[in-house]
Formats: sequence, C-alpha cells, structure tokens
Amino acid sequence: MKLQFRYRFEAAHRFLSSSSLPCKTPHGHSWYATMTVAFKSKVLNDNQMSVEFSAIKTHWKNLIDQTFDHSYMHHHKDPVAELLIKETPSPRLVSFPGDPTTELISLLMFHKMKLIIDQAEFSDLVEIHQIAIEETPTNTVVCDKDFYTTSFAAFSHIDGWWSTSEIKNHSASASV
Repeated sequence: MKLQFRYRFEAAHRFLSSSSLPCKTPHGHSWYATMTVAFKSKVLNDNQMSVEFSAIKTHWKNLIDQTFDHSYMHHHKDPVAELLIKETPSPRLVSFPGDPTTELISLLMFHKMKLIIDQAEFSDLVEIHQIAIEETPTNTVVCDKDFYTTSFAAFSHIDGWWSTSEIKNHSASASV
C-alpha cells in the first residue's frame, strides 16, 4: 500500500547552461510536489491504519513551505542570486549544484525526504517510494527509488539543503 501527499508551491528558477532563451531567463511556475511513501507492513494496525498521516505529512509540508515556496531556485554559480542578496531584504534562495532542472529538484527532494523519514519515529513503518514534481500542467518528472539509487551518488559529496534532515528557511543564502 502507498500513501501520497501533494502540495503546491510558487517558485522561480533559471538555467545557466541551457541553449533555450526562455530557460536562461528567470521565470516562475506553480509547481506541484507529490511525495509517495510505501508502507513496510502488509497489514493494518489495530486502528486499521498503517501510519498516522499527520506524522508524515507535517515533514513534507514543512519542506515545501519553509524551503521552496516563493523561492528562487538557482545554480550555485548564478550571478542573479548574488544580485538578489544585495538588492532584496532576505531573499529566499535555494541553491543547487547545477541548473535547477525539474529532474534535479526531484532527485534532491527525494534524498532530503529519505533522510527525514529515516530519522523519524515512523521510519519502521514507511519508506519513501517516489517524488513527482510537476513544473507545468504538461511536464512532470518522477524520481523513483531506482533512479535515486543509481543517480544520487553524483551529488552525495556536495553539501547543501538536501544533505541533512534539518528543514530551515533559506532566506539570504546563496551558497551551495
């Protein structure tokens, strides 16, 4: 059995390495982020549940609200981030080790939630199954456990918002 939580957030991003002018220009989306967890047990507990939903939901909502909502997701070398720090009081900046593509966003969110779930009181009940990020109504990227297991190693040596289970506000932080 699997459980999904879906939240919407508003955020902007841009790419440094894209050949597409629209993608090189800072632009925003109404993103939808869906986390799917799989239950480890094949039976329901005495309350006919697998886990208390609120226990998991709170962590996912906090990550979305405190890190991503109304943020500028950027490559750690993006000069626009430095300008925002100089010109805007406490900008909410979310740095990435490369262009903040939907693929990279979903991969790093998967890792972040894996760390959170692995340390949570309900870690023996569920495991993260996938993260789906909808950038537009026609574009959704799904990072599943297999893709995560194969691909995260390329980023495991880099520290950033994804490298600890701590959730914190990313205002005025432009470094990876």
